Amino acid sequence: MPILTLLTDFGLDDYYVAAVKGVILSLAPGTILVDLCHSVPPGDVELAGHLLAAAAPRFPPGTVHLAVVDPGVGSARRLLLAEGAEACYLAPDNGLLTPLFPACPTLRAADRPDLYLPGPGQTFHGRDRFAPLAAALLRGEPPASLGPAISDPVRWAAPPPRRETSGITGRIVQVDRFGNLITDIPSAWLPGSGWIARIAGNEVRRRVACYAEIPAGEAALLEGSRGTLEVSLRGADLARHWHAARGMPVRIFWNKEGCGPE
Repeated sequence: MPILTLLTDFGLDDYYVAAVKGVILSLAPGTILVDLCHSVPPGDVELAGHLLAAAAPRFPPGTVHLAVVDPGVGSARRLLLAEGAEACYLAPDNGLLTPLFPACPTLRAADRPDLYLPGPGQTFHGRDRFAPLAAALLRGEPPASLGPAISDPVRWAAPPPRRETSGITGRIVQVDRFGNLITDIPSAWLPGSGWIARIAGNEVRRRVACYAEIPAGEAALLEGSRGTLEVSLRGADLARHWHAARGMPVRIFWNKEGCGPE
């Protein structure tokens, strides 16, 4: 049975999510619908991209992922289809799919007016355009039938993490609901000892394997479920405690004893 995941900033207080699902089930009956998240802050394209990139690899081959966080709805922005080896991704061409680009060799400007629904206004492309396009893929239409290949998708301007002779530089890319600070720094980059991390004006000198190993009242680094470093405070909301937020820099320095990447 075809699988569709749905990620939006629609929330659950309105009819929007249900309307998109209704179109999918009408045009591609039997589809298994999976809600990834609908509580993305309105217009938060970057967070949506990180959530999608974290969840999508766990789905079976052939899954279609639909992500609609679309501040430019109704404008001239394109509808983007990204083809991976085992999945397809549909989203506005606003940078949302940036984390998926390395795994998606073919990108297309999806445009099939013959499939679109004649909805009133230009404010609900999730229902009137994206859902019919997703349904076409779920019915087995080839991605190439939805639009021409392109090479100039919109990308985030945020710099990637960097390894340098003096240390490592990255960012907080998400604060989860527990207050953990999730960074973009691969955990494999961090040596076993000889480092000092600085985040939001605070220093961290300890790395642990799990939350239960964090000493009371002390923040620590650990490898998170995405394979990147997290900063956590046992049993407490570290983001609130440190007034930390997404986008803040994370810097790891080699200490006086000398230490560096392998």
